[in-house]
Amino acid sequence: MKKLEPSLGIAQFINLPGCRYEGDPQLRIDSASVASDATATTVIFLEQERLFEEVQSSSAGLIITTQDFAQRLPGRNLLICDKPYFTMMALISHWLAMAPDTPAGIHPTAVIAPDADVSSKACIAAGVTIGSRSVIGDGCHLMSGVQIGENVKIGAGTVMHPHAVVYDDCVVGKEVIIHSCAVIGADGFGFALIGDVQQKIPQIGNVEIHDFVEIGANTCVDRATLGSTVIGEGSKLDNLVQIGHNCVIGKHCIICAQVGLAGSTTLGDYVYLAGQVGAAGHLKIGDRVMVGAQSGITNDIPEGAQYLGTPAMEAGLMKRIMASQKRLPDIYRFYMRQIKG
Repeated sequence: MKKLEPSLGIAQFINLPGCRYEGDPQLRIDSASVASDATATTVIFLEQERLFEEVQSSSAGLIITTQDFAQRLPGRNLLICDKPYFTMMALISHWLAMAPDTPAGIHPTAVIAPDADVSSKACIAAGVTIGSRSVIGDGCHLMSGVQIGENVKIGAGTVMHPHAVVYDDCVVGKEVIIHSCAVIGADGFGFALIGDVQQKIPQIGNVEIHDFVEIGANTCVDRATLGSTVIGEGSKLDNLVQIGHNCVIGKHCIICAQVGLAGSTTLGDYVYLAGQVGAAGHLKIGDRVMVGAQSGITNDIPEGAQYLGTPAMEAGLMKRIMASQKRLPDIYRFYMRQIKG
């Protein structure tokens, strides 16, 4: 259960878009949880039949649900809507936005270069380091142990969680969230075999992270060899994602855990890559492509396509292949009987 402050009265949630309230006009809620943990001041949601009995028997003070379920919950405090899950998330987001802002200021243990430009409205926590010529915008919150290199620009309202790192010359937009131990701008993986020795190829580009991006814990976005590795506006990268040098990711993409993109891969807008997808380098993946989990992308994918498998191919074809694979033992036995006469 998550306790949230301040507690909310009906007036503060009754006007959520598309919602109608039925119940105690004096109700106040101060927490959100699953049904099994709920108390008389907790809000929960109900959207699936399999959870009905658990919700019905809960002590929840407020249930966000549909009209169909509402008819089966007489006497309960109900916020009735078409999409309970999304309404629950909207309510929690509204709640979190009401929380007091983190006070601005610089912790005495932070190490900041004399020529860095740190906004007086930023919050710089213990053990943060900020390199020469770097710029930290209004309302940024750099938590403990964050490392900012030289000539870095961090836009207004960006939050960096403990021990996240941004290397030299990188640019981070406004209202970006970078979670713990993410590394932005490490060298791309570039080597050339000269004689019998792997010679390092210098990586002198940078990373550009556009506005409203979120980057998960332990994710790595490598700097370009030349030019920029780019993460487009509003895209969301899960934990443990690897973005190789010179990749360009479009707007509002979803990149799930353990995806790996080799260098110079280009994604369009609204691309969805499920967990553990891998892409070979120098490929182009079109707008609104969806690729299923653990797929291996070896060729360009056209706009709007749905791909699956390794090597990744059109999802309908791959599903037919997978269905056929289940029949291979029977097919083999039939074949052996035929050749034996």
